[in-house]
Parts: sequence; C-alpha cells; structure tokens
Amino acid sequence: MKPWHVLARRTVYDSDWIGLQHVDIRLPDGKIIRDIHLVDYKHPACAVVPIGADGSILLIDHYRFQTDTRGWEIPAGKIDAGETAEQAGARELMEETGHRAETFKQLGRYHPSNGSSNQTFHVFVARGVTRVGAIQDTNEVIGLRWFTLNEVRDLIARNGILDGLSLTGLLWAIALNEI
Repeated sequence: MKPWHVLARRTVYDSDWIGLQHVDIRLPDGKIIRDIHLVDYKHPACAVVPIGADGSILLIDHYRFQTDTRGWEIPAGKIDAGETAEQAGARELMEETGHRAETFKQLGRYHPSNGSSNQTFHVFVARGVTRVGAIQDTNEVIGLRWFTLNEVRDLIARNGILDGLSLTGLLWAIALNEI
C-alpha cells in the first residue's frame, strides 16, 4: 500500500510538453493536504556522455534562454513516442554533435525534482564515438569540443557546468569509472 493516498487531481494547465496539476493527498497520519503542485512532464528525457577512443569527453556549447546562461553540456533531449531511451540517446547524439556511437551503456535513471514533478532522466555512456556528419540542431548547439577528464573535473570544480542533467551524467560516469 502506498503511504500517501491521492484523493483528487485538478488540471491547471496542459500542453503536449508539460502540465500543471493541483493534487489533494491523505498522509499516513490521516491529515489531508490540498492543492499540492505537480509538474507533469509528458515525455521522459535522456542524456549521453560521449567518450572518445582516447578517453576524452565530447561536450556541446549550449545557450539556455530560461536562465540566460551559456555553457558546456552533454547531448540530451526528450524521448519521442515509440523510442527507447537508448534510441533517443543515439538520435540526440547525432542531432546535436554529428557523431554516432558503437555502444551505449545505461548508467541509470533518476527523478531530478521528485518533490514537485514526475520528470524522469535516463543517462548513458556512449563509446566508439565518431563523427559522421555536421551538427543538425544548429538552433540549440553553438559548437562542440572534446575535453580531457581533467578538464571536465576542472569545469565541475569551478562551477563551470550549470546544467543538472550534465552534472549528474558526468559525475555518475566518473564515479562508476566509465571515463
């Protein structure tokens, strides 16, 4: 039995990408809380840590209008209907970098803001990464660059990577000795 019981859901806003609900719940002690905000993400997302033959890591230079920031990130995006997380990762790697990978290994999945949303991220390490074409998504990607592990560690230490999905993916790969 679930310790928190959902009593009611009311849609405040809904689109193909995201929704907002007010949720009423009953806690294990019987107390009822009304109008908890739930951000409902319609699609999970995936991210790929691309590793070169020499152990270097491919990052993209990305501008985010939401935070008015520009920074280095790993390729990432939503998982389309009918795609597996790995297929989406391969597609995003190609679209955002013009590279393909021989293998993908899933590091795991997680909920980055489970106190307020149902968002799910899947993270992969890609190996055997080679360039096969140009960057396809030129609206999102400003450029790309290969980094050594020490350069990535330095970026992280200097707070030079602000994207949470990228930080999680890179730190996960480092912690599991995948880089």
